[in-house]
Amino acid sequence: MSGLITPDALVFDLDGTLWDAAVPTACGWNRALEHLGVDTRVTVEGIRSVAGTPFAGCVQILVPELGARTRDVLGEIDAGQKQAMLESAGELFPGVEGGLRALAKQYPLFLVSNCQDWYLELFLDTSGLRECFTGSDCNGCSGLPKDGMLRHLSQEHELTRAVYVGDTAGDREASVAAGMEFAFAGYGFGSVSEPVLAFGSFDELREYYAGIGGAETEVTSVRGPATSGSIGG
Repeated sequence: MSGLITPDALVFDLDGTLWDAAVPTACGWNRALEHLGVDTRVTVEGIRSVAGTPFAGCVQILVPELGARTRDVLGEIDAGQKQAMLESAGELFPGVEGGLRALAKQYPLFLVSNCQDWYLELFLDTSGLRECFTGSDCNGCSGLPKDGMLRHLSQEHELTRAVYVGDTAGDREASVAAGMEFAFAGYGFGSVSEPVLAFGSFDELREYYAGIGGAETEVTSVRGPATSGSIGG
């Protein structure tokens, strides 16, 4: 491990990287679509296939027949999803809870997602992992694309060697555009051709970065507020 460069932060995507909330999301969408009188129903796999896309884009992809109505019904679909997730939230991937708690002792951890603002907060609340993160941002908070959020995070916290962990080709493109190294969560929803770093489980990822980081030390070197939603929000 001595020849590897230690990151100054680990930044995580949410869906397909830390948890899977496709089941309650599909349920909430379908309730809303039924209420709206729309015949289309989304599937769990359909929801997973658009992970990493901002909410409005997900609706356009999965329910294209809405057309000009899309803008008008976004609020109802969003509300349906929120209600379903309050009833039954997503499930963390194996190893995530313990892994994040361990890594947070060695690195500043951040969360950057294209999700809605309430969705990010619901994850932090229901997972019990809020304390692990130095900061977070999402498209619903800042309105920025993912590469813009990553750039802003780097500037805000003066990061020069951060790694973005995600599960889609879009995540890799965003990290490259933001000047970050990319680590592929191969256990997630998407696929990436020939990633430089790839992990088949969160346990593998934890072991790798724990080894690079060496002994556990208190994280004190990152600038900026230690609260979620603080970036661009």
